[in-house]
Amino acid sequence: MAKADIIDFQFPEAKIYRPETYSCIKPFWHEFQKKYVERVFKRGGFILDIGGGLRIDPSRGNKFNKENLNAFQKYLDDSSVEYKVSDYTNQYNPDFVEDVHQLSFDDNAIDGIFCIALLEHVYDPKRAAEEIIRVLKPKGEAFLYVPFIYRYHANSTEDYKDYFRYSKDGIAYLFRECAEVTLCPVRGLFESLLRFTPLYGWPLIPNFARWIDWKPKIMRSISEKQSSGYFFHVVK
Repeated sequence: MAKADIIDFQFPEAKIYRPETYSCIKPFWHEFQKKYVERVFKRGGFILDIGGGLRIDPSRGNKFNKENLNAFQKYLDDSSVEYKVSDYTNQYNPDFVEDVHQLSFDDNAIDGIFCIALLEHVYDPKRAAEEIIRVLKPKGEAFLYVPFIYRYHANSTEDYKDYFRYSKDGIAYLFRECAEVTLCPVRGLFESLLRFTPLYGWPLIPNFARWIDWKPKIMRSISEKQSSGYFFHVVK
C-alpha cells in the first residue's frame, strides 16, 4: 500500500535541556527560566511580554510575582531595554491591546518576546505561533511556557477559556520554522500527577515525587515526555 507523503511530519525535534545535576530541593526548571529570560532581556531593544505572564509589573497586569521582579528588575531599569506588555483586553492597563492571532506589529519588528502560560488559552495556537515568529527580528528570541499534564483552568469571570495542552512534539511542530527550539520540562511524571491531589501541599511529599522523577536515570527520559508543562526558548 502506498504511503501518503505528509510534509507536516517532517520537522526537527526540539532540543531537551538536561542539567548537570538533578536536585530535589531546587528544581532545575527554575534555573532554565532565569537563564533564558535573562538571555532575552540581554538582547536589549523592544521586548514584548504577550499577556504579561512574566508578572514583573503590577501596574500592567492582573498578577504580580515579586521573585521575578527581584530577579529581573535591573533589566527594567536598563535604558537599552524597552519592555512592553500586551493583552487582549485593556482591563489590566497593558501598553498594547493586541490579539495574538493577528498582531499589529510589522514583520521582523521585535527583538524579544515573552509568552508565558498563554497558548493554552488561544483557539488557534498554530496561527498564534506564526504571528510570534513573524514579528520577531531575524535571530530574535522568545521565551515561552505551555502546559501539558495540567488541570483545566478556564476563568469565566475573566472571559478566557482553556483549549489546548502541548507535548514536546507539539511545541517542535508549532515552532518548526525557528532556527533553534530548546525546551525544559517543568516537573516530571509523579510530581505532575501529585498536583491533581491534596497531597501536593504536604511537606516533603513533592520532593520525594521529584526524586523519583529525576534521580533514577531510567525515569528521566519518561519525565521529559510526561511533565506538567514546558518552558522553552526559541531563536528565529
